Amino acid sequence: MNYCAIILAAGKGHRYSKTIPKQYTVLDNELIINHSLKIFSEINSIKKIILVVNKPDFNKFRTQIFKNKKIEIVQGGKERKNSVFLALNKIKNSNYKKIIIHDAARPFLKKELIDKIIKLSKKHEAIIPCISNTDTIVYKNKILDRKKVLSIQTPQCFSYKKIFLLHREFINNKFSDESSLFFFKNLKVKIIKGDHDNIKITLKKDYNFDNQISYGIGYDIHRLEKNYKLYLGGIKIPHSMGTVGHSDGDPVIHALVDALLGSKKLGDIGTLFPNNQKFKNKRSTYFLKKIIKLLKEKKYVINNIDINIILQKPNLKNYKKIISDNLAKICNIDSKKVSVKAKTTDRLGNIGKNKSIACEVIATVSNV
Repeated sequence: MNYCAIILAAGKGHRYSKTIPKQYTVLDNELIINHSLKIFSEINSIKKIILVVNKPDFNKFRTQIFKNKKIEIVQGGKERKNSVFLALNKIKNSNYKKIIIHDAARPFLKKELIDKIIKLSKKHEAIIPCISNTDTIVYKNKILDRKKVLSIQTPQCFSYKKIFLLHREFINNKFSDESSLFFFKNLKVKIIKGDHDNIKITLKKDYNFDNQISYGIGYDIHRLEKNYKLYLGGIKIPHSMGTVGHSDGDPVIHALVDALLGSKKLGDIGTLFPNNQKFKNKRSTYFLKKIIKLLKEKKYVINNIDINIILQKPNLKNYKKIISDNLAKICNIDSKKVSVKAKTTDRLGNIGKNKSIACEVIATVSNV
């Protein structure tokens, strides 16, 4: 069975901001609207995605919107119900039996929930995900049993024919979403367990956009040879051999740069600093300083750096703190936020035979 998804993104969201509609706010380096577009685009049985927008707002962010051949743009209406009906009208001559409707302001939707809804839709005309409430519920001075009161989420799935007819019948009435039409008409609705992470962003307090923590992983390895210098974390380490590389072959800084870039999807060291004459024999501290400047420009801050240097020789016991202090200075952070560890491989492999040195780094970065 083929499905059509309708993603609603035409609202102004004045409760969130009077300047930028919430669906165009950046979340984890992506517009909020893109999170839903991407996950629905990955579902094979969803053949079309109707993205309902307010075109003047949409056009301001058009270049940043996720592109996919499934997506078709439709101008929204005055209210949510009008926007849905316009989308339903757009595909009335198509052969879609089932429709999935989702709010773009729910960017934390997981593929597992969509898959579950699609599976159940083969037996049910309406599927609604709901979550339980943890707060005390009061209605007209009476405490309700919160176990019997559920909060409705999207995505919601319906028979196209049934939801189209209901919309047409009640288009001049007030209703909050499509599920309310089914409940009002006493039609059968399959209620399934939703996801507490699948929150709808309505107010700025719904999600702390000012402290989005991201994680990045970096790894690098260089072979050791005589007549080369050994730099680890920007510090020259006395040793009979050094690392071979296009630059100074510092595996610690190379892995750190990739971890920082990866945390915010900013590329990788090979893309930003390719193996050409411009960067030949450059000190790796040059690369790290450039990345720190980039993070500052984008208003990101480093929370923590965890470094694991893997080598057989030399012993770094007296250099770990020096490396940590040096990296903290370059990154403009407290040295307590930089952990440097050294591990051997118990003489296993090329590293154990003192033929190479590797490094792995995990970095956490957040918005200012």
